[in-house]
Amino acid sequence: MNEQKTFKMKLYTSKPEGVTIFLKDNVPPPRNLEPFVTGEGMYVYQCGKCNQVLLRNVRQAQVTKAIYKCPKCGSYNQIE
Repeated sequence: MNEQKTFKMKLYTSKPEGVTIFLKDNVPPPRNLEPFVTGEGMYVYQCGKCNQVLLRNVRQAQVTKAIYKCPKCGSYNQIE
């Protein structure tokens, strides 16, 4: 069995323009703190600022350069 690999995501200092951003602004607590994606892979991606898990157990093929707004601290994150 492969071990999980956890990575911190790249932070943006301000809201990126002209790109698709995944967010959970309309999801009520505590569901808003659940990861955007949960799969069966070995990669875990955390917010680069507060360590909130944004993607859990994803496979490399599922990883894209999408931007995610952290539901906990509001930071904008991207997988490097």
